[in-house]
Formats: sequence, C-alpha cells, structure tokens
Amino acid sequence: MPGHFTFYCKHIDGELAHFDETEAKHVLQVLRYAVGDEVFFTDGKGSRFRGVIAQGNKQGFQAQIVAREKVEKPAELNICVAILKSGDRMEWAVEKCTELGVSSVVFFQSDNGERGKINLGRMQKVAIAALKQSHGAWLPEVKQLTFSEALQGPFLEKKYIAYCGDSEKVGVSGVELPATIFIGPEGDFSMKELTAATSVGCLTLDLGVQILRTETAMVAISAALRLR
Repeated sequence: MPGHFTFYCKHIDGELAHFDETEAKHVLQVLRYAVGDEVFFTDGKGSRFRGVIAQGNKQGFQAQIVAREKVEKPAELNICVAILKSGDRMEWAVEKCTELGVSSVVFFQSDNGERGKINLGRMQKVAIAALKQSHGAWLPEVKQLTFSEALQGPFLEKKYIAYCGDSEKVGVSGVELPATIFIGPEGDFSMKELTAATSVGCLTLDLGVQILRTETAMVAISAALRLR
C-alpha cells in the first residue's frame, strides 16, 4: 500500500491517526500537505494505513483512516553489537539495518570497546527515518544492555557470535532464522566474552577472510540473511 511517501504514527485511536509535532513539520510544513490530502503511514508494528488529513497545525495533525493492511512479520533477526567510538558510524549501521528489516539492534559495552554510552533517542529517530524511507512496516527495537544481559535474554532463538580468532565456525549460509548475531568491536571479543557466549550456546560465526569493521559486519550479515 505505500505511497510516494510513508509517514510514521505511533498513536492510532480507532479510525483516527494522531501524528506528533515531528511528523506535522515534515508533512504540513516541508511537504506542504493540506487538509483533504491523502497520506500513507505505518505504526511500525506491522500495519500500513491510507488516510485523509482531517485537521492539523504545527503541534500535530490527525488523519481519518480509510484503508489498512497487515504486513507479515519476518523471522526474527536480532543484531547485538559493541558500542563504537563514532556515533556517526553507529547511526549509519542502524539506518541500514532498519532498511534491511532487522528485528532489533542491541548495543552493549565490550571489554575491548572504547565507549560506554549511546544516544538512544537519536538512534531511535534514525530508525524511524529509515523505516519511512524504505516503506517498511516493522520498526526495529533499539536499546542498550550489558553483554551479560544480551546473552541471557530475551532471545530464545539460535545465537551466533562473529569471532575473528581461530575456532570451528559456522558459515553465513549455515545460519538459521530466527537468530541473534553478536558482533564485537574492532579489537574483537575478549576471551572472557567468547567463553561466556559459547557457554550459553552461541556458535562462532565466520564472516569471511577479510576483517570487517563493526558497522560493515552489521550490514553485511543483515543483508546476507534478509536477501537470500
């Protein structure tokens, strides 16, 4: 159902969609939509809608829903990644992973990482923008956990850890969805982290002979598993 533009609405009340100030600025001020114009949007939870703008101002606008459709949820693909020093590189990776339809992006502090915090609000905005641009219907969850928390929950599917050192590894073609993929910093996972991961059932994953930067590995594995 997506039109030329897809917008995002997180507040659906029956047959009326309530858009916030951010979307109002994009739709009414930047794109010059007006009352009576048709809009296409998603709630990020698997539904697409077609509506007609009923009223609005700078603080928000409402659209009357005239059609809706449900998009099947793809198999779970969770990317758990070490926090990087560069916020721009993390934002780029979140953007591309969203376009590729990952289920969640979980950031954690790694033993060999250089940074401990991220701007989750900014990352979530990047994901929403990427969802709109790609006409997606499922918004990935973006959050931060400790490495131990990421290992223990809430991922019940198969787990893989992309490790550069020597070990018996599974190739990308052997990864089965639903799955959670752990990707470390440029200094790779520590032996302590690798031991903790394998002790809870993580299989070591081979991403090829060339060493990929962390954000490249995120996008490469997402593309390989979503586009096959």
